[in-house]
Amino acid sequence: MIKKLLVFLILVSITTPFADAIQLSDKTGLKFTFPINTDDNSFIVEATGNLDITNLDFDKETKSITLFALSSLENNSLEISFSNKLLGGDYTILLDNDEFSPKIQKGSNVTFVTMDFSGTGKHKIEIFGTTYLDFFEIRDVIDFEISDGYVDDIKGNQSTNSLTFTLFDPGDDGVLSITLSDDVITPFDDGSFIVLIDDIESEYVIDGQNMIINFNTNSKKIEIVGTYAIPEFHEIAPLVLTTSFIALIVLRKYKKLFV
Repeated sequence: MIKKLLVFLILVSITTPFADAIQLSDKTGLKFTFPINTDDNSFIVEATGNLDITNLDFDKETKSITLFALSSLENNSLEISFSNKLLGGDYTILLDNDEFSPKIQKGSNVTFVTMDFSGTGKHKIEIFGTTYLDFFEIRDVIDFEISDGYVDDIKGNQSTNSLTFTLFDPGDDGVLSITLSDDVITPFDDGSFIVLIDDIESEYVIDGQNMIINFNTNSKKIEIVGTYAIPEFHEIAPLVLTTSFIALIVLRKYKKLFV
């Protein structure tokens, strides 16, 4: 009986290797999560692939994320995801110091970089962006008033040339008044807009420079469609910074006149 038990244990030890000794197949996905704390902001960078990510560095000066990988396979697959607020704009990817062209999918909040490459051993993947923490709240550049309710969020969509206001705690006598500006949204050729409340076309009133939209307690979102909607920050930032710089120069000259 004892001999049979020993034979069984030997067979099990041969057919069942230790977990850290199992070679990864090309289909295996290991997930690595790296927290990044920078300038009072916290982000998460995730990497999933069939290779080991041994370390990650973030450099705000060069606007870059660097991943150090170790692979035991010839064919490597890796997906990296990070917040657009951490790094944004246009991306340049380097693999082992050579420029690489991966698949890049940029959503409204997160960017996914997917890359397939060959070679065992150590690898260095570098992701360079053109913006760092360059984000803003659209509500800061839109002049609006609301009664009998609150605006929870505002989003601009360039692909549909629309602005979407998400409502919170709306009432039956709700009114949203928006000051129209060509810097925010422009009308169609006939001067009109399309206003959708919960995806249903609704009426609105133009009073001077203001668009007035009535809503009720069942309303969840109001979408305004035109021929242009406010761009992403990396496109509007140079204009905002230039305007601020000009204003600073004018202010300094104005002060000198009264010194």
